[in-house]
Amino acid sequence: MALLLGAFGLAGCSQGPARVEAQTGIVAPLTYIGQWGAKGSGPGQLDDPTCIATDSLGDIYLADDGSHFVHKFGPDGMPHLSFQDPALEAPQSIAIDSGGAIYVTDAARGTVTIYLPSGIRLRSLRGGLRVNAKNSLDVSVDDDGRIYVFDSELRRVYTYTSRFRLIREWQPAANVPNQRIRAAAMAGAPDGSLYFVDPEANRILHFDGDGHFLSEIEAGANGAGRKLSDQIAASSQFVFAMDDNGHMLHVWNTDGTLKTDSDLTPELGQSRRPAPPIAVSPRKEFLVLDTPEGRVLRYRINF
Repeated sequence: MALLLGAFGLAGCSQGPARVEAQTGIVAPLTYIGQWGAKGSGPGQLDDPTCIATDSLGDIYLADDGSHFVHKFGPDGMPHLSFQDPALEAPQSIAIDSGGAIYVTDAARGTVTIYLPSGIRLRSLRGGLRVNAKNSLDVSVDDDGRIYVFDSELRRVYTYTSRFRLIREWQPAANVPNQRIRAAAMAGAPDGSLYFVDPEANRILHFDGDGHFLSEIEAGANGAGRKLSDQIAASSQFVFAMDDNGHMLHVWNTDGTLKTDSDLTPELGQSRRPAPPIAVSPRKEFLVLDTPEGRVLRYRINF
């Protein structure tokens, strides 16, 4: 386990949104705050980070497929903790429970590994999960400590108690008979709500923690040109999804009404790129993990 206390450079705030607000009095839905991150394969550095999450205090966690480090940073990007686990082969998804324990999925091993807040490995969950390096496993933990793991190849959800006992297996299915669901990724909200993005059908499906279908968000409703990727995040009030073009962010209220479409091109660049992993902080910040550049972009949420 390694601890790095060197400071990251925090970029200055973008002046574009500030000028618009001053001239028109209209506050943009998102305001770019800045960025942090250092490219590299050492403690506190980002080599090939694959996933991002935040805890209840707004601290930020990343897992790195290149260096096999798991990192914890403060909200401003100050490194707090870095540790390596030799057993971690291909980290894909990360989640934090209310006590600060860290959950990291690894499809190459078919596991969800749980670490204490100090970084010490506690145990691994394997029940029902298959070993497949080409698969994708997403993990979420709700406020009650229930653990949800989504296997995208099997399109199956495994629910565990806070004591790590497998209690339920189910498949996301809408309430339309004979409708095929091709969910590619899952995001969980603190209350246990689960959101599944189905890029092929260009929609997001909302379920409760027991697997009951609640609602559907159609990204292309009314002829809109939105095309969903597999990058999604959720808070208690909103659902965030990146467009397949890798630049546009779409946000809906949990009742399915559109909140905003925001273009992140000024910070991410104009070239076409895979949609970046995203997270939402309780500090009302939206976070974008720019893997190629080894950095995290910060936006203030103004709604």
